[in-house]
Amino acid sequence: MADCSFEGRVALVTGAASGLGRQHALELARRGAKVVVNDIARDEEGRSKAEIFAAELTAQGLIAAHDAGNIGIEAQARGMVDDTVRKFGRIDILVNNAGNGKPGTAHDTSTADFRAIIDVHVFGMFWAMQQALGHMRAQDYGRIINTASGTGAFGMKDAFAYVTAKAAIFGMTKAAALDTPDRNIRINTLSPVAYTQMGGGYTAFNPRFTEEKMHVRHVTPVVLMLAHEDCTLHGEAISAAGGRAAKIFEATVRGHYADPLTCESLFENLDAVFDDREFFALKNSRDQYALIPD
Repeated sequence: MADCSFEGRVALVTGAASGLGRQHALELARRGAKVVVNDIARDEEGRSKAEIFAAELTAQGLIAAHDAGNIGIEAQARGMVDDTVRKFGRIDILVNNAGNGKPGTAHDTSTADFRAIIDVHVFGMFWAMQQALGHMRAQDYGRIINTASGTGAFGMKDAFAYVTAKAAIFGMTKAAALDTPDRNIRINTLSPVAYTQMGGGYTAFNPRFTEEKMHVRHVTPVVLMLAHEDCTLHGEAISAAGGRAAKIFEATVRGHYADPLTCESLFENLDAVFDDREFFALKNSRDQYALIPD
């Protein structure tokens, strides 16, 4: 492939006024896509940052429009997808990037804080993705990238709601991909690490992780690949950080088998239960049944 061109494609990027979303939108536009940049943020004068950024892209000779809707509100999440179609005639790419976060543990996170994060990360991505799928299925083409996090895959302390929400995105993406085998639609997960308003401070535990090393531009190439028409990946998750791209996956091990299985035998064979020298990366939940001995 000579280059990753997006000429003739239409993309919607949520949370695109800063950080990762801004870089994704910028590169898609530079490569020929018509881009709708979404963000609820406003500057000190009350102006929409999405509108300002879209105007900056237009001034560069690129094609862009803005949407200031809140992805955590269903009508607005669905509306930004339909608005993209009204403005540019179709939607080919959805980058679900918008997010929020607040520290808190499992024992002190309030229901209100938990719901605020779930509404954006889980419901917001669901609403936007479902609305986009309606258009994409009709045109038999689409690329959806849902932004998760390594915290959702591997955990992190004092971030209970955020970790829970990001973990859900891995499952949501895989389920949506399994539900969409009959169209030229690809749905995948991005798990980024980069210096943004929500992420940073990496030098605190490793001084080589400078702001330059962890710049958002080192993540965007993965988005471009997943958004491109030549991408055949479906239901996959890719970690991207500092120039590294790598698959994230769920796996199971051979484990311990006994008939009957007892509490006592489990204590005696915990090493086998957790022995990960051999593991199996399954494509769907039914594959695990083949690992149960006769």
